[in-house]
Amino acid sequence: MRYVVVLIMTLSLTTGCSNVVRSGLLNSNSIMMPPGMERTIYVHTGNISENQQVSLGGISSRLNTKGYQVVTDPAQAHYWLQARVVYCHKAKDGVTAESVVQTGFGSGIGSGGSALASANPFMGGGGQQMPDMNAMMSMAMASMGGMGGMKAPPHEGILYMCVADVQVTERSNESRNATKIAASPRGQASVYQMRTVAHVLQKDLKIEEATPILQEKLNMGIAGLF
Repeated sequence: MRYVVVLIMTLSLTTGCSNVVRSGLLNSNSIMMPPGMERTIYVHTGNISENQQVSLGGISSRLNTKGYQVVTDPAQAHYWLQARVVYCHKAKDGVTAESVVQTGFGSGIGSGGSALASANPFMGGGGQQMPDMNAMMSMAMASMGGMGGMKAPPHEGILYMCVADVQVTERSNESRNATKIAASPRGQASVYQMRTVAHVLQKDLKIEEATPILQEKLNMGIAGLF
């Protein structure tokens, strides 16, 4: 009887895992941080997407294990790492993770690169409302269908993806010693920007199954920049 119970549990676990066809992480570009002795970093993350269960809270612990000191005062940090999840949703027909990541940092999702209300989600925004991502996806697909009837081949499953915009600021000694840290460090620091897309292809859409996979990939990928 004990053998039967173990066998049923094993089959159940195997069946559950088989729903994921594949998963991955794509970056719009590479960020190559120059080598140095500075190991202090300030981390600021957020999530304005439809899936609030996706957290970037694991980035700090990963950086700690790599020898970085994560500080709470940005004035004391050599690096500022700012990352925000801007979109998590089932992809429309014809939309691929490759097409979304190609739009680049701060661009609309699947919109061919049209700018968001705030081109840089980390630099203020003035209370501007974020655009309706679903509407932008629909518009993008309508325009694709009108281009000679050419459409991307259908997926062998359902694509669910999370998009994050990442900005890394390497601050100079001057900017670190400045008294007004609220001012933009541009001109006194090197700023790197990147869009990253974590994606899961499933036979049947199960957001609760996709969420931890996407979260793990985003946290590992962003922390891996250092």
